[in-house]
Amino acid sequence: MSLKYSLALMRNPQRPDESPKYYAKSQARDTVDLNRIADEISYATTLTDGDVLNVLRGLIRKVKEHLSDGDIVDLAEFGSFQYQVSSHGADTKEEFTPANVRKVRLQFRPGKMLKPQIGDFQYERVISVKARKAAQQNS
Repeated sequence: MSLKYSLALMRNPQRPDESPKYYAKSQARDTVDLNRIADEISYATTLTDGDVLNVLRGLIRKVKEHLSDGDIVDLAEFGSFQYQVSSHGADTKEEFTPANVRKVRLQFRPGKMLKPQIGDFQYERVISVKARKAAQQNS
């Protein structure tokens, strides 16, 4: 398994007076959708891809429902999901209203199964997605 990265010249926003440096940027190989995952699981089990797809879609619906109720959804070694709220401050409790809420983010905390171990990866430098698309258009 290798993680692909490209290099990007960027300034450090905390030190804008310093010269830019090259940093690694993750590069995705592909996007894998729910249908593909269902096909792959069904191939490795006695379930049909439709059975697997129904279970995965049911899981997504239930996760969304429980998150909307304010629950933390813990999917064991896969990880857990929870909504986090950011807001503008108010001087008093009485002055705080829902209008103070700026945004809601979905937080994911990976479980043991997904936590990356840096020593477990090999790294492969590739061109950026933007450069790859530009090269495809020019050919």
